Amino acid sequence: MAPELHSLGHVALTTPDLEASLYCFEDAIGFEEVERVDGTVYLRAPDEFSHHSLSLAEADEAGVDHVGWQAADEESVAGFADSLEGEGIDVSWVDAGEEAGQGEAIRFSTPTGHRFEIFYHMDKPDAPEETRSKLKNKPYADVKTNPVAPRRIDHVQIWDGDALTLARWMCEHLGFRVQESWDNEDGSRWGTFISANGVKIEAAVVQDPDESAPPKLNHVAYKVGTNEDIFAAAAAMREMEIPVDGFGQHAISRGSFCYARDPVSDHTIEFNGAGYLVFDPEWEPVRWQAEDLIDRQWAGQHGGSVNVTY
Repeated sequence: MAPELHSLGHVALTTPDLEASLYCFEDAIGFEEVERVDGTVYLRAPDEFSHHSLSLAEADEAGVDHVGWQAADEESVAGFADSLEGEGIDVSWVDAGEEAGQGEAIRFSTPTGHRFEIFYHMDKPDAPEETRSKLKNKPYADVKTNPVAPRRIDHVQIWDGDALTLARWMCEHLGFRVQESWDNEDGSRWGTFISANGVKIEAAVVQDPDESAPPKLNHVAYKVGTNEDIFAAAAAMREMEIPVDGFGQHAISRGSFCYARDPVSDHTIEFNGAGYLVFDPEWEPVRWQAEDLIDRQWAGQHGGSVNVTY
């Protein structure tokens, strides 16, 4: 059988000032610190059981180390290694435990330079006793966590100088399927929104206006419970003096959003609400043309978060 991906797993980021960035990610946004190993801090959202969905390490400048995708089974990791190497992609193996909490994995770059990782096993450590929920199916107690903290990782938005080619490559070689797309007035593709499972988006692959620019990560999105949480998050970010790059509702995906940007690294977290799921095996992608709407935002305004390179 062909190897399969299961879902978006985690994103590994670097920052020029780790402790200052943790003020944004932990104190303001509300991620829970799982552990620190060799200068890397591993974080997860309060409703996540897996060891981490975000990591931060200090470096000379802000950057993206890799985006991690969880395979559907252990055999798929080796299956992807074989198929990618067969396509001429350079694949390196990562030993179990080299990334804290994670089993054996592979890392590689897409033809346009985005660094991806594929793994299967991820530890599921208990929350610390002082913050643990009494519910066995809930990691953290709500009364002991940041009330505006997002609940789970949802998607990444990546920018590329040839985004349509990248999106097609991810579908052909990694098994993603197109959920929605948006074309410009001249018919060129602005963005392709793809998923490995039933969520509306796991990777938004967006065309960089500068076709010669290096590959970039625009933001990592995390799910919140309700649309009211979007306003609560925006208010909390203002109180904590964290820049907010717009909030409202997208037309694509119907998702509500609030973008919080770490002023130290420019890494952006999207608080994402609403949207829809796709379980129909005969799903036909939603294809948007520029003339369909005046703006890609259905309500509110996206102020433009900052792209960070790999």
